[in-house]
Amino acid sequence: MLKIKVNSLKPGVTLGKDIFTYDSKLLLPKGTIITQEHLDNLRARNIDDVFIMEAEAKVKPGRRFEDVYSDSLGVVRSFMLEAKLGKPLDFKDISDITDLLLEQVFDAGDLFRQMRLMKEKDDYLFTHSVNVALLCILMGRWLKCAPETIKELGEAGLLHDIGKVFIEDSILNKPAKLSDNEYEDMKKHTLMGYNLLAQYEWISSNIANAALMHHERADGSGYPMGTKGYSKNLCVSVVAVADVYDAVTSTRVYSSKRSPYTAADILWQESFGKLNPRISKIFYDKITSFYIGNEVLLSNDKTGIVIYVDPSQPTRPIVMVGDIFYNLAIDRSISILEVID
Repeated sequence: MLKIKVNSLKPGVTLGKDIFTYDSKLLLPKGTIITQEHLDNLRARNIDDVFIMEAEAKVKPGRRFEDVYSDSLGVVRSFMLEAKLGKPLDFKDISDITDLLLEQVFDAGDLFRQMRLMKEKDDYLFTHSVNVALLCILMGRWLKCAPETIKELGEAGLLHDIGKVFIEDSILNKPAKLSDNEYEDMKKHTLMGYNLLAQYEWISSNIANAALMHHERADGSGYPMGTKGYSKNLCVSVVAVADVYDAVTSTRVYSSKRSPYTAADILWQESFGKLNPRISKIFYDKITSFYIGNEVLLSNDKTGIVIYVDPSQPTRPIVMVGDIFYNLAIDRSISILEVID
């Protein structure tokens, strides 16, 4: 299959994957011969890309991050909506898109910059899944894992929240705090995701368990089972850290995004009795160093450049604003609200 822009299509090609509307209704089934009427309808619905049965998509060296990210979002959106409708997951789709993402995770500094640019590109559930996959791959490389383990971590990131497709939209997209009953329903996404993934022999138990347990915490405060102690499952521990970081730094229907520095502080705090300290510490130690040279917005409404990161206090750097230097490790009244560029 090849993903093609609708504006580049001509009548007569064969559709390679089902197309769904944004409210999860089947619009055109796989195998449809595309007509001009179909093309007009797709454009009217603001559907930009479709898969066609022309050729296998080939990865070209040096593909732009934005293109790979968009392709990944399309695949994630497709397999999640299909899962919601009871259709089976496709091994090749998930394996191929993970391979695409693996090729993007080498320059960590550029990765975080590119991910910031992509944050508002699609529905949070889909972007979150792609972002967590990228972060899991990155952490796998930092931990010097074997290539097959790194790919498994990427697949775990892609699939960790798939159970949310079975949660009512009124709960999933509620722009306010959930009621106690709604929160109990939301927590069920972990078990639903596990039950779905455990059906497939080609999905490892590590990946299924990551879907089940990425909200568990070592002090027993997590869900769905309130399990105590640090998980020995690498996928579970890595996905849990990536999930927290991306959730904190993303805009969601019920909360505004916060800075990577705030996310790093949260990870540091939760490494004491909640998240696996080995995983969260390596993330904490590395993440803030990538923002040296970036423009940031401070809580005093001034913008400046991060010029130095103290390894002992990486979330409290020195920021230069004009000819004034703010040492946030000393002046605790000021914090970084946002990374601008």
